[in-house]
Amino acid sequence: MHLSRKVIEPAFKKDPTLSEIKKFLNPKLFEPNLNKAIIYIISGVIQFIVGIGFLYYIYQARIYWLYPIGWFIGGTVFTSLFVLAHDCAHESFFKTKFWNSFWGHILFLPTFYPHHAWRYTHAAHHQNTNLLKTSTTDVYFDNAWIPFTTKEYIDLRKQSKIYAVIFKITRVLLPIGSLIHNILFHYQINKYQNSHKPKVLFSYWILGLFFLSVAATSYLLTESFYPVLHFWIIPALCFQFWMSLYTYLHHTSPDIKIYKENDWNQYRGQIVSTRNCYMPAWLSSLHFHIDIHIPHHLNIRIPSYNLVQAQKELKQSAIKNDLKEEKFTWKLFISTIKTCHLWDIDANRYQTFREVESADK
Repeated sequence: MHLSRKVIEPAFKKDPTLSEIKKFLNPKLFEPNLNKAIIYIISGVIQFIVGIGFLYYIYQARIYWLYPIGWFIGGTVFTSLFVLAHDCAHESFFKTKFWNSFWGHILFLPTFYPHHAWRYTHAAHHQNTNLLKTSTTDVYFDNAWIPFTTKEYIDLRKQSKIYAVIFKITRVLLPIGSLIHNILFHYQINKYQNSHKPKVLFSYWILGLFFLSVAATSYLLTESFYPVLHFWIIPALCFQFWMSLYTYLHHTSPDIKIYKENDWNQYRGQIVSTRNCYMPAWLSSLHFHIDIHIPHHLNIRIPSYNLVQAQKELKQSAIKNDLKEEKFTWKLFISTIKTCHLWDIDANRYQTFREVESADK
């Protein structure tokens, strides 16, 4: 029986399953809507044209002091396309796998993410959200901002101080961490299951051929490869600011736990360990509400154009007290990156690098 969305149900006596929670939402929220998808793609393309148009204007006019602003605007609109590609990777944006794959490959191109590689690594993130399990030989674990344990970090410092410093940098300068993540997890074919490798290689070919075509066209028209940097590579690097900001704040906070395997379940991983960190309304709309993240972790079939309504219905449900929501502030962001460095299994909390290094002397 479908539960009423107008009455707040009594709290569950134990952690509910995600299937139980889905019953609180209108089933239509899980269905792709072609009209909404087309509107979102048109909106994303318009943003892209405006961003590239501005980059072209300052390039032609040689307004060099505006270049950094133009690159950041480029990275900002690239983020909007990435959000749509992200939906395609979950096969939630359109009804058919073909169109999700087709548009996913296209929309990922500006940010240098191979569609199928992202699809597999991101699926692993959803299946293991905030589960304290890692691997150096594959990508099939929560590979998005899971910290080292204090013991792992101490061992790393003994084995290689350089790698320890690099890890520290990735937990503080988040765009660098996000860029390294893209390289290490999406461009190492040997980390994928044999059944996944052909599709991952196909995505490599699409991205590689497109890059070579753009580079060749740039050289033929201008006798220079600089336009590739100006219009594509540098904005793609700026995109990592937004990529890291959103993905980090979705699941990282002093109040959000990392679970050992015997303490973890889907409810704790997908709902309790996920946070909506609300951006200003204009930015949330620009980036297709990627800041509303809890409904997406409830079920990946909820497309971006249904996130707002899905969150409204969740806030009227029995799990409303477990929904973590905060408005983004720079104070919140800086406080989080100052605090959430390493996970102490015994204390069941984050520790800072300074705390662990002082105790290890």
